Amino acid sequence: MDKVWERIDLLRQSRSLAAFCREAGLTYDTMRKCSQRKNAPDAKSLVLIASQFRAHLHWLITGELTSNRHSTRIAKKLRQRRKNLGIETEVFAKSLGMSPGVLEFYEKGKWPLTADLLEEFARRLKTTLPELLNEDEVHPVQIPDLKVFQATSTKNAPKIRSEDYRSIPLTESSIAAGQPIIQEDNIEDYVLLHVRAVGKRTNLVASRVDGDSMEPMLKSGDIVVIDRDDRKIVSNRIYAVFYEEGLTAKYVEKQKNLLILRPLNPISKVQVVQLNEHPDPIVGRVIGAWKEL
Repeated sequence: MDKVWERIDLLRQSRSLAAFCREAGLTYDTMRKCSQRKNAPDAKSLVLIASQFRAHLHWLITGELTSNRHSTRIAKKLRQRRKNLGIETEVFAKSLGMSPGVLEFYEKGKWPLTADLLEEFARRLKTTLPELLNEDEVHPVQIPDLKVFQATSTKNAPKIRSEDYRSIPLTESSIAAGQPIIQEDNIEDYVLLHVRAVGKRTNLVASRVDGDSMEPMLKSGDIVVIDRDDRKIVSNRIYAVFYEEGLTAKYVEKQKNLLILRPLNPISKVQVVQLNEHPDPIVGRVIGAWKEL
């Protein structure tokens, strides 16, 4: 975490630390001590810095770049549109309230754009969101061959037996997150899961997720099945997290006393949980989901 100051200095540019703190609404004495000792600022300060200088919070905390095909394609369109309009990098960055270095990260697709920032880019570049988000290339739809086999007998078909299914309680999100024991009056319904999907798992619960940061993979109200015994953080796995009075599904990373919640939706914001204040927000790993289409 000591290298976070290298990234802060990139955002500071030629500003004095005092001027930098004034702009971001930070306490100068506290930041000066952190700078001298090369200690990372607390989560609240990092959020303020990222917000004020329009930097990506995940990068500020970890130094990792989060590039994907979607953000790279949009970034290429934005960069080309700016050049076509004859707008210099420094001029455009200033109009957005960010440094040229920060703009470069966005224009190279190294940081995903939030919905608000994407709308601002579109407005200043005199274009529309559909134009930025739509794919340029039209890919033909591949229709798979459908083979139908005429069954001569049903005697070899698998039998559906009640003992082949496990009954998973569908509970209120707050109970699923905060209580080790599920009370009977907090169970809305039951989800049936085949034993092949359950495996040896025993502490399963189902709950509805809340919020739009999981779209398009999951939508608010979709049901997820959670293994409450599987809470060991592994990269690129999805966990159910109780955050801001609701259950949400996130990719999770841990950095000392911080829990970084990376959304499934590439244009949603990264969130940070201070484990000192919320010591146990992870409900368990999401092993499956059910959604209405």
